[in-house]
Amino acid sequence: MKTVLVIFFLAVRSSYLENSEEAATDEVFDTVQFVATDSGAWRIRTYATDEDVHVWSIGGTAEDIVELARQNTQKHYGDVLSEGYIIQTHDGIEGLRRELRERGLSDHLEISKSGALFWAPEGTDYRSKSTPRQ
Repeated sequence: MKTVLVIFFLAVRSSYLENSEEAATDEVFDTVQFVATDSGAWRIRTYATDEDVHVWSIGGTAEDIVELARQNTQKHYGDVLSEGYIIQTHDGIEGLRRELRERGLSDHLEISKSGALFWAPEGTDYRSKSTPRQ
């Protein structure tokens, strides 16, 4: 099965816990990510200030996750989008790592408690530290 990881870098670094936001740096920035694997599909939001992560299980397949990612991220974060990457492979996690390196990105991948795979900068330890408001 094809694995798809869509990563959007944001021009902000924020804390959900502290309800704060400031300009991103080259090393510290928030992300919005979408991933589809044979285990499911997820939307991931990272908050760089305190290395917090929120993960939502979503419907979707590898074939439609890219369009969903583009539309959703543009709608909610269009004013702070910085860069975006679409990574697709039939070689699972190792394929994702290879594709990340080929783009000059860290190949550091985390797996959340819910089983979602997501990208994180090298040397970080993202974990769910807050609960999104409904």
